[in-house]
Amino acid sequence: MGARAEIVRQALAALNAGDIEALVAVCDADFRLDMSDRVLNPSVYEGHDGIRAFYAEVLDTWESFTWEPIELEELDGFVVAVLHSRGKGRGSGLELDRRSSMLWRVDHRRALSLTFYRDPDAALASARGKADSD
Repeated sequence: MGARAEIVRQALAALNAGDIEALVAVCDADFRLDMSDRVLNPSVYEGHDGIRAFYAEVLDTWESFTWEPIELEELDGFVVAVLHSRGKGRGSGLELDRRSSMLWRVDHRRALSLTFYRDPDAALASARGKADSD
């Protein structure tokens, strides 16, 4: 596993453990979290406070939620994380069980941004397009 994929693996492990301060520690201060492709509460979050706000919304909406990495693929400065996402809605009991993806932009030390995709193929296509344009 490359260094960038390892940073993403650490970030996802912290997220799944609910250790948001450990997640913040691997993300740049100007981190951009783009969740505009999600069905519930699409939004974009900025910085470390944005990460915390995102997770607070997850806790408000979901009794439990995990993003388990199935595959991590590095493409230049990007990492595509194909995920198995599972959740149980708070109050509603709605259960979610699906594949999704996150496109991470990572330098050699920190995660710089994350864009969520409901369709893993769309994340991979986006990463390839961005890598080709650099």
